[in-house]
Order: sequence, then structure tokens, then C-alpha cells
Amino acid sequence: MRRKGASRMSPSKTYILDDLPTDRDTLDFTPYVATLADICKTASTPLTIGVFGTWGSGKTSLMRMVKKKLPKNYTAAWFDAWKYDNEETLWRAFLLTVLLAVEEKSGETEELKTLKTMLYRGLELEKTGGVTIDLAKLGAKVAQGAVQIGLSFIPPLAQLTKLVEELQKAGLQNIGEESVDAIRRERTKIYIEQVRSLEQFQEKFKTLIESYVAPGRLVVFVDDLDRCLPEKAVEVLEAIKLFVDVPGCVFLLGLDQEVIARGVEIRYKEFSKTEDGETRNPIDGAKYLEKIIQLPFQIPPIESGDMGDFVSGLVAEWPRPECPEVFARGLGGNPRQVKRTVNTFLMLWGLAEKRRLREMVQPIRLAKVVAIQTAAPRFYELLKRNHALLRDVEAYYRAEGTARGEGLAEESAARGGKRTAPQETPSVQLPQDLLTLLNRTPAVAQIVKLFPDLPEANFTDISYDELEAYFTLTRRAEAPQPVQAQAAPLLPFEPQMVKILAGPFLMGSTPEQAQRAIKDGADKDWVKDEQPQHTVELAEYFIGKYPVTNQQYQAFVKEGGKPPSGWDGDQFPQGKDAQPVVNVSWEDAVAYCKWLNEKTKKKYRLPTEAEWEKAARGEDGRIWSWGNEFGEKNANTLEAGIRDTTPVGQFSPQGDSPYGCADMVGNVWEWTHSLYEPYPYKADDGREDESASGSRVLRGGSFNNNSRNARGACRYRYLPDSLYYGIGFRVAASLAERPQGA
Repeated sequence: MRRKGASRMSPSKTYILDDLPTDRDTLDFTPYVATLADICKTASTPLTIGVFGTWGSGKTSLMRMVKKKLPKNYTAAWFDAWKYDNEETLWRAFLLTVLLAVEEKSGETEELKTLKTMLYRGLELEKTGGVTIDLAKLGAKVAQGAVQIGLSFIPPLAQLTKLVEELQKAGLQNIGEESVDAIRRERTKIYIEQVRSLEQFQEKFKTLIESYVAPGRLVVFVDDLDRCLPEKAVEVLEAIKLFVDVPGCVFLLGLDQEVIARGVEIRYKEFSKTEDGETRNPIDGAKYLEKIIQLPFQIPPIESGDMGDFVSGLVAEWPRPECPEVFARGLGGNPRQVKRTVNTFLMLWGLAEKRRLREMVQPIRLAKVVAIQTAAPRFYELLKRNHALLRDVEAYYRAEGTARGEGLAEESAARGGKRTAPQETPSVQLPQDLLTLLNRTPAVAQIVKLFPDLPEANFTDISYDELEAYFTLTRRAEAPQPVQAQAAPLLPFEPQMVKILAGPFLMGSTPEQAQRAIKDGADKDWVKDEQPQHTVELAEYFIGKYPVTNQQYQAFVKEGGKPPSGWDGDQFPQGKDAQPVVNVSWEDAVAYCKWLNEKTKKKYRLPTEAEWEKAARGEDGRIWSWGNEFGEKNANTLEAGIRDTTPVGQFSPQGDSPYGCADMVGNVWEWTHSLYEPYPYKADDGREDESASGSRVLRGGSFNNNSRNARGACRYRYLPDSLYYGIGFRVAASLAERPQGA
């Protein structure tokens, strides 16, 4: 399906596509067009055909192609209902459009003049009955004066009582049953006049068709009916009833069946009420349409191959030949939505080239982000606040595809050869609430799994800065939101977990590592507490891929948790959604875990310091997560010069541990469950007693510490009720307490 052509679009050209319907068959509608055109020519008349489909599915284009297929002796009328939505009487505009189509074919005749005159006379009758009610005529009881009330419509019987109540509120307290009878008589009189006028119109129109259209046919196309207000759409449907007994007439109505059916029910809601306020059987919108439409035709789903050809043909030169497939596979079968999304992509790609982002921004990746922006807007909102989530979701679906034998490329185990992976590759975990969202939007999986063997099409191994460039671009294509819609959606409050396999690991520092740390300036008394290095055996467990973020912690605060210092009530500092929560004590972290357990019915807790160290260093006792040589671009420590927290995952993947855990070097110190006790580590010696008093262990260093304090073996301690602007935490769970979906 890939289209051959230039690998890059010319920087001087930015192609923007029009959003108009087409007469060209780019979606293989030919069999349907031929069938509908034959029905228009051969079926018994009168006939009404419903062309059903959602917005942008191709209804207009299909009907335009049918119109072109009609014989030349046929009279065709095209009515864009939406263009006349502001007309006071839409049904009259519709009937005039039909008359003008006949006039264009046959010339102006006396019959046509008469019909036009009848339509405008109907205007005087139709305006709420063309009645202005003079209260003085309603009876002697209300003869206070000639107060006139112009009704906007002739009310159904159930509304007469309401009308009287409104008159009484206006100060006319004597209005009563006599007034209701007077209004009812006036209503009946005008209704009879309207019916008589419409019957005369129908008879004359029938004669007109026999005289000036036959032996051909009148084919009327009604488009965009579902974009009108419900009462306006119903006006046109009611007008079509004038022609149900007129031979030679065919109607094709392009509409979204569900939208119109709901509109009918809304329009006639009041008619289901009796005078005493009780409700009788309501009007069923679907059955109402069945009485008008004899032949329903549903726009068929567009096959992936046809959509692929359609998208490829939209642009003469794609930046990469793989880009069309992203939109064809990721956006479903709505041609108009696809064209709008492609336009967004073309604009942003042109912007990337002009802003010299061409080397950082790859077109296939940009196409994926733009497609997600359209197909999964809620997920895209999450990505804007936590870009690293896109890498994690891609890795999840890639691993899932490999497990299912889909032949997806395996992720590089060594990540550039700088570190070794565990012998068994752990499965990627996503929180259950995020999985629930993704399951409701399967397009995300379709998009991120495309082209797994092309490095320039994937996100797993790119830096946070590269990721950020894509969202900096796509923000330029966001429509302004109403004030009430600007509230930021919550990130999944449940943490993303990583599975750590059962087995031994080396805990603590070797004498050589200890001497090196002291030489680099570490306090020798603190380093002494990292010794001796010893082997610890751990069962399989889960640990948070990232520290708990402000956005995740906010859900806890909003339900009664203590807000951290620096927050304004339950609001964290602006722009720090995806950064680790800080200024939380060990007690606060434990309270959060208990709240999370109650919220999810699972068993989260703080990790022991042994669990934390294994997740950070792997099995081989390396100094930092990635190896034995510090890299300034791998972590948020003093060497990075940032001096503040950064979004979780900003230093991924280069700073990740062998198990894929992020931010275990720097960013924030992290609370562990353990009491600060001498080595060797023994889980059953009382150090994991949650009720015991004493200092608790902190691990990992922070943005305010240099690399020697961010070593995987480095231990620090703090009292459990203490706060610090560089302390946060992450959660853990044992295999027996495995989070659902992990």
C-alpha cells in the first residue's frame, strides 16, 4: 500500500487540502452509486431513500455521484438544509428549492406562479397559526384591555394550561377555562385552514409534475439535514410528506439516522403529554423515519485498502511513504476526518522544517502523534502532561504483540550496549485505569504498533527532549477551548508498575566502590553503612516505574489526604503535573498507599530498601542504574544544573535501570519502608516493622545532590514525620499482591 515518491516533501511547499465533497470516486463507491442511480430510474414512485452515515462518512460525495448518473431528462433539485437553518421557515425554503429546479427545467409557468403564491400565503397561516390573540375577545372576564399576545407557534393541547399560567403570572388573574376554550377554538380554526391550503398545494404540485416533468422524474437530494436544529430538520421531513402520493418523485435524504431520530423525539416531546400533565406513549424517532423512508441505505465501512489508496492520493509528495498508512489505519473510515487530520500534519511538518526541527522531528512519528490527537483526544491530553507515557504505551503494545506472535521487532536489550538486561525480559506493565482508557480507544494500539522495525517511526529509545518537540508542535494545532472545558484531565492516579524477577542480587558497596565514593567527596561514615556488600535473595515483586507524581498524588489530596507544603489547597504548583511530588513525609507516603489500596482494592506499599536497590542497580552491583561511569545526561543531579524536579522519565531511556525503572538516580530522594539498620540486610530482623519508631531509609539522591549521593548503594535516613523539598517516593507490591493488569 505504500506509495512511491520523494522521501521528503519540498520545504517550500505546504499542501493544504480542501474540505469539500467530491464528485470523484476515491473510495470505490462506484457499485453503490450505480445501484442507487438505477433505483432512482426504475423503482416505483413516489420513493424516499435514506442515505445513512455519520458526519464526514461520504454521504454528500455519494449523492453528488448519483446525481451525475441521472438521465438528462430528469429534474434534479439539491437542497443543503444546513445553509437555510437560520430561515424562519425551513420547510418553505425547501419547497421553493424544488419549485425552482422544476422552473429551471421547464421555464416559468402559471402553475409554478400559483404554487409560489400558495407558499407565501401559507406563511401568513403558518406563523403560529398566523394568529395574534386579542385578550379582549377571550371573554368578559378579561376585558381589562386589548392586550395582544403573538404566539410563536400554535401550542399543542397539553401546553394550553401552561399558556394560561403564564398569562396569570403577567397579572391577568381572571384567565380561566373560558380562555382556554377560546384559544382552542382559534387553534382548531387555523389548523383547518392550514390543512386545506396544503391539500390544495399537493394537488397542484401533482398536476405540475404530470405536465412538465413526466415522463422523466423529479429527484430531490436533501443534504446535511442532521446538522440542523431538531425542529428545523423535522420541518423538512414534514414537507416531504406532501409528496408521498405524487408519482414521479424520488427523494434521497443524507442524514445520520440516530441524530435525526433523537431530534424527532425532542421536537415532539410535548405532544406526548395530555392536558392534565400525564405522559402517553412518546413518539419513537426511528419508527417516525421508517414511515417516511421506504429504502434505507447505510454508507458501508471503508475497507482499509480503499482508505489507504484514498489517503495516499491526497498528497502528491509525502515526507515519508509510510505516513499515509498511519492515518488510514489509525483514523477509521471517516474521509472528512482523515482529510482534516492530514491537513494538520502537513501544516505542522511545514512548521517543523521552517523552525529547523527537521533533524529532531521525524515525519512518521509526527504522523502518529497527530493521529492520536484526533483519534484519542483524552489519551493525547494525558500525553501532553506526561510525554514519557507514549514510550511506555508503545513498549507495552510491542511486548503484547510479540507475546501474541505478531512478529513485532524486539526492543534492544542493551539500549545502545551501555547496560545488560536481566536474563528474562520482564513484561511491560500499565496501570489498570490507563488500560481501561486505551481499551476504549483501540486506535492507539493500531497507531503505535505500526512500523516496529523502523527506528525513525518509534518512540521507545528517543530522549525526553525529542519527545517534547512533537507535543510542542501539536499544541499549535489545538482549537481554543471554552472556559468550562479547560480543566486539565487527571492522569491515571494508579502508578505504572514494573515487574522485578525473583532471584539474588548484590546489595551494598564493594571496598573499591566505597573508596572511590570517599575519594569523590562522600562522607566515610555514611559510606561505611553501605558495607559489607552481600547477596540478598528476593521473591518476585512489582515496583513503580516512576516516582509518584503531583497529578497522581492530587487525587489522594482531593479525597482528604494532607496537601504537601507548597500546594495551594489541593492544587499543585502550575506546570508540575508530571513531576514527582515532594515535601511528603514517610507517614504521608504510607497514608497514600493505604488510600490507593482502598481506592483500587489492591495492596500497594512502600518498597523495602532491598527491593529499591535491586530495581535501581540490577543483579550485578553496578554503581548507577546504567553502569559504573556517571553520565551527566542520564540523571537530574547537581551535575545537570537544573536545580529543580523534572518530569518523570525525562532522562529515559538512557538513565533507566536494567529493569526499565526511571529516575532512580537523582530527581528526588525516595522513601523506603525500611528502618535504618546496619548491614547485612535481613527482612525478618524487625527493620520492616511499620509500627516501629526510628529513622526510615531514603534512596536515590535528588536534583540538589551530586552524583556520589545518587549511587544505587547510597543510604540516607530521615525521621518519618520529616519533610524536605527534595523527598518523594514510589510504590511497590509483592507477587501475591500483584496489581490487576500488571
